[in-house]
Amino acid sequence: MGVKKKKEMQVAALTVCHQDLETLKSFADVEGKNLASLLLHCVQLTDGVSQIHYIKQIVPLLEKAGKNGMCDPTIQSCLDILAGIYLSLSLKNPLKKVLASSLNSLPEFFLPEAMRRFTSRLQEELNTTDLYSYRKVTDNISSCMENFNLVLHFLQKSLIEILEENRKCAGNHIIQTQLMNDLLVGIRVSMMLVQKVQDFQGNLWKTSDSPIWQNMCGLLNIFTKVLSDDDLLQTVQSTSGLAIILFIKAMFHPSEKIPHLISSVLLHSVDCTSVPEWFMSSCRSLCCGDISQSAVLFLCQGTLAMLDWQNGSMGRSGEALLLDTAHVLFTLSSQ
Repeated sequence: MGVKKKKEMQVAALTVCHQDLETLKSFADVEGKNLASLLLHCVQLTDGVSQIHYIKQIVPLLEKAGKNGMCDPTIQSCLDILAGIYLSLSLKNPLKKVLASSLNSLPEFFLPEAMRRFTSRLQEELNTTDLYSYRKVTDNISSCMENFNLVLHFLQKSLIEILEENRKCAGNHIIQTQLMNDLLVGIRVSMMLVQKVQDFQGNLWKTSDSPIWQNMCGLLNIFTKVLSDDDLLQTVQSTSGLAIILFIKAMFHPSEKIPHLISSVLLHSVDCTSVPEWFMSSCRSLCCGDISQSAVLFLCQGTLAMLDWQNGSMGRSGEALLLDTAHVLFTLSSQ
């Protein structure tokens, strides 16, 4: 009986358009050590498996460049080309996942530029009128969910700027109404995204030095501020209450202690010395400040809507939380 040969993995090689190829050639250094040289060598290969090796070198090279590389036109152009490469790859190509992993691991100081380039390339795709390109564009919109770090960073940045613009436009009800709607959509998208992060990222993001974790802490802090801002529409505040509980559910460990933590928040009895530092820095006003009755109501709503109540999965602590939630609701004013 003959020995069965192991089937070699076949990966379609990534390519770039002529214009991007010429850009890489113009920025590649003589020593062949900068990012343009790395990408040029990569795209000239015809074997996708070999290209994976080069893609994995992108982040170490950018880390070595440091903050000085932020204004480097070579790196800026390479980030633009990387965005184009990512969007050109099919969902089934393993290179897309490898590149997504690299994009998620970009140093924090390169994120704004990468996000800008990525958005620009995606906008070009969305403008297509070719019926037979619609599926590719739809797949790319879906694949953006794998770039959690870039998307979360964008959401955090946009929510901060919308809140600031809303403050500046106080009294202009037409503009404020639009900004409130924008804020609401941003919060809802954040909620949708955090429910998918576990599926795509496993537990790799649950470390304090993970860019995804840091962006989620930033978003949680924004939701806390929105919840406490009575100048905002109650629809926006109530959605923030849902988002806060959902983020706590996704981030807090061990999960068995989540009901006790939420009970202590609702009852204003948080022991600030026993909760994690990330929770204190993100939700300090919920732990130490005076929470308005409307904010407490929205947190109760989030508790009832976002936690897993079916089949008594939270055990005795879940039962205690349910009783505490009912108690808090009955103590709120009729207004």
